[in-house]
Amino acid sequence: MLRLGRLARLPSLMVLISDFAGPPTWARPVAALAARHTVLAVEVRDPREHALPSVGRLTMVDPETGDRIEVDTRSRRLREDYARAAAEEREEVATAFRRAAAEHVVLSTEGSWARELGRRLA
Repeated sequence: MLRLGRLARLPSLMVLISDFAGPPTWARPVAALAARHTVLAVEVRDPREHALPSVGRLTMVDPETGDRIEVDTRSRRLREDYARAAAEEREEVATAFRRAAAEHVVLSTEGSWARELGRRLA
């Protein structure tokens, strides 16, 4: 992102599209970019990633490390903890964009995402 900011000589609209999952290591570069440019962060969410269904035992794999963990999704507490952690992560993302003074648009893989994006750009 820092390189992107240096490439654009005149103040510009920078559009970032991501799920912004994981630690917000991008927060400082976005703030630096937003100091000079208009930043529109488009967060794409899949509702299925924010809640665990009660389907029994699952083996989950961390895509970055390859670490595996087995969980029993019949556990109500596990599902509630997972949903709470997902909600906290989404709030952390929203807070980081507010602090960076970047426009934040959340689109869902369900429904008419193009209509929501058009409404926010209007």
